[in-house]
Formats: sequence, C-alpha cells, structure tokens
Amino acid sequence: MEAALRQSPFLVLLLLCLWACSGPVTFPQPPERIASGQTKAPPDAPLVIVSDRLTRGHPGQTGVYPVTSAHNALAVRLAVIRAARSSIDIQYFIFRHDETGLLLTRELLRAAERGVRVRFLLDDFTTGDAGKLLLALQRHPNIQIRLFNPFPHRGPRTLELLADFRRLHRRMHNKSFTADGRVTFIGGRNLSNKYFGFDSKEHFGDLDLIAIGAVVPEITRQFDIYWNSHYSFPVQSVIHERLDPERQRQFSAELLRKAEKFLASDYGRSLLNSPVIKTLSHNANLWYWGPAHALFDPPRKVAQPPGTEGGFAGSELMRRITGARRQLIIISPYLLPGEHYLQQLIAAAERGVEVYILTNSLASSDVIFVHGAYRKYRRPLLEAGVRLYELSSALKYKLDSWHGESRSLLHAKLFAVDGQWLYVGSFNLDQRSILLNTELGLMIKSPQLTEMVSKNLIANVHKNAYQLLLRNNRIVWRRSDGAELHREPDTNWLQRMGSRLSGWLPLESLL
Repeated sequence: MEAALRQSPFLVLLLLCLWACSGPVTFPQPPERIASGQTKAPPDAPLVIVSDRLTRGHPGQTGVYPVTSAHNALAVRLAVIRAARSSIDIQYFIFRHDETGLLLTRELLRAAERGVRVRFLLDDFTTGDAGKLLLALQRHPNIQIRLFNPFPHRGPRTLELLADFRRLHRRMHNKSFTADGRVTFIGGRNLSNKYFGFDSKEHFGDLDLIAIGAVVPEITRQFDIYWNSHYSFPVQSVIHERLDPERQRQFSAELLRKAEKFLASDYGRSLLNSPVIKTLSHNANLWYWGPAHALFDPPRKVAQPPGTEGGFAGSELMRRITGARRQLIIISPYLLPGEHYLQQLIAAAERGVEVYILTNSLASSDVIFVHGAYRKYRRPLLEAGVRLYELSSALKYKLDSWHGESRSLLHAKLFAVDGQWLYVGSFNLDQRSILLNTELGLMIKSPQLTEMVSKNLIANVHKNAYQLLLRNNRIVWRRSDGAELHREPDTNWLQRMGSRLSGWLPLESLL
C-alpha cells in the first residue's frame, strides 16, 4: 500500500493496540444511489475509430503498450480525455490538489461540457487536500464522484482512523482510467505530481500499460462492480463542505489560472507536443498482442477477515508466480511476502528457476517501517540463490523528473514468468496486497513483451540498482562499478538505526 498508512511510528504502535482490541468490522449503509453501467460510444468517436483499426487484425486479443516515462503517462491521459466522446471512468487510490491534479480537473470539466459522462471513483483514505477539486467536479451534471469506504469527515482524519481502524485501514488500491470503453490505463501510478515527474522532492518510478481490445470490457465491468458496490458513497453524502457562489467562482477562476500557467511551462508545453498517442494511433505493430485478462479483487474483500486469501486476485497471481519453471522477475516497491511465499520463492530458486527481484533500498524507500520488516527476507533469499537488487535513490530520470534533485523511489509493480506471462497493476508482493486491500492488474501472455521486459531489466538493473551479495556471511551491496559497500548505501546512521529497530516490531501484518 502507499506510504499514507505507514508514516508515523507512534500512530502505527497505537494502531497495533487497536487491532488487538477492536471488535467486528461494521460498514455503514450507503444512501440511495442510482446504479449505472458502461455507455456505448458512437461509431464515429475518435477512440472507437482508432481502436477498431488497430484491433482489426487481432480478433479476441488485447493490445498493450508499456509507458515507463512519467511525463508520457500524463500526456497520454490528457490526449485520451480530449478524444473521449461518451464516457470516462476513473478509479484511483490517490488524487492530489497539485499542478497535475488541477490540470486533470480542468480537462475533465471540459470533457463534461461537451457531453462526456465522467465517473470518478476514489478511495477516501487520502482525499484530504483534494476535497475542493472533487466538489468542483461534482457540481457539473455530467460528472459523478463516489468515495470508497469513506471516513466520517467529522473530525481529524487520524482520530477517525483510530476510532474505526479495523474498517478504515482496508482500502481500494485499484488504479484504472478508461475512455469510451475502448482505451484503458492499468498500472501503479496514482494521480499526483510525484507520479508524473513534477515533484521537487520525490519522483516515483512507475509503469502503466495502455490497453485496447478484448480486455477493456473486463476493466469496465470491474469498474461498474466497484461503482455500484455497497462500499461506494456519493461524494456529496460524505464531504459536507459547500462553497457559496462567490467562493465557487473564485475557485473556478483559480483552477483555470493555475492550469493555464502549468500548460505554459516547459513541462506543460511538452505534454501537448508528446508524439506518443499520435504514433500509437497509426501503427498496430508498435503494440504487443496476446490473450489477456484482468485480475481484480471483489469489493467485498475489504470486509473479509484478514486471513482470508482464497478466491481473491492475489491467489491467482501468486499461483502463476510460484509456478515458474524457468525464470521469474519480480519488481515490487514493498517486499513483504510472508513466510509461506518466502518458502515458495526459495523453492523456485532451488529447483533451478532464475529469480530476479528488484525492490527499494533503504535510501529509496518512503517508509522506514516497511524496510525494517523487509530486512529479514534478504538473507534467506540470497542464500537460496535469488538475485536481489535494491534501487539506487540517486537515479536520475532524464525525461521524467523535471526537478533534477528529486529523490527517486520505485513504485512499479511487475511480474514476468517464464518469458511468457506478464502482470502489471497495483499489486505489491506484500501481505497488505494479498490479504487486506483490493487490487487490480492485467495479465497478458506475450512472449515478445515479456522477453523485452526481462532483457531490459537484466541489462539495466546493474546501472540503476545495487546487487546484494553474501560475503563471509554478511550482506554487501555491489555498485555498478564493481565496488562493494558494507552498509546500506546513501543512508545516515539514523536511517539505518530506525530500520533496524523497526524490524524488531511485530507490525508486518499491518504494513
């Protein structure tokens, strides 16, 4: 899960106490709502024309294109919003009131003004600073917003979490963005500056798949299931703040002014000039084609006892991962597999599977408690022959980070199995994704794409990450120049001590 649930040590300790003494989970009843489903775009809609042309030679298959550049990830979303004619369905864990959030808000309002129906489903854990944006969007008759598993919004967020921890720490982690039922984005990115390369302090290296073809109806179906579920509330029934007409006018003017200023910047102009969508729209050979399906948890997962694993999307994904016969590549920013899946990974390595794992280093981690819990997995993985890498925080993304000093953090979630199957989505290899949160991803059988991903990781990981090795029964970190470091790279003693001490606490089930 994102860092929001993992930041304060005092909060985590208090939550642990609450976990032990809280009673059964009780979910509030949503107000009366009108159920809705996917609408059909007209045959002359640009996205219909393009997707029909590209998929014509690939009946029953899904076409995907990986977007690794944060800058391109925002550019393609803007292009798709502007091309939409019927519907836009958005489902995310985080949406921020920052430059990229303001720009997306403006573009969604413009889409609504030309008759596009916008449905925006947002998990309520981090809505705080985006409340005004959500209310501004909700005022338009063509825009509907719902919050998943909402907070009461009657007091400080921390106190509300403490008062109903068993319910409120179970979140919707799904991320999807679908237009006209023809084009969808699936991956790990949320909607904020940090995920689009425009934050001065941190940059999350992430991955999206643009998808067209057979899998898109599955993504729209899962959106409808969540949208109409017992756990999704209209935003106006949750956030009771109202802007008077004058304040609303001022806020709308501010939104327009800031969005225009952002677009006038070098970053903003480059968004409008991005060639990605134009190029992909005209050449089906740039897409990777194959059978695919959406892996998603049902909304009711957040109401199940924490130990309930069977029947959820993570079970199918983990069966695919642990069933590897030749090669297994795992990219997961949070690596807390638990004892069962640790043994499965060790067994795979011991039967000759090449296992590569890339995760965050202490320097690139955004949550010291997660790194502390992860520490105990390193030695058994290395002893089994797993190739374990940790991202360097000094990595500079030339096209992504428009603030050269921003710290690089890994946020992508990817699993490649036997050079055949590739998963990209919201699922981390940790107990929160497996047991607590709902998740969404796309699994595609594409030897060409999977092999490309595998080769790129193996070829480039040495330049961008430290390889962990055992030397005289001690862990060392090998740099790209061959030098070996004997303590956590790019960290100070306080970070190292914090990680070590946090690793002694029994918090992994909450992380």
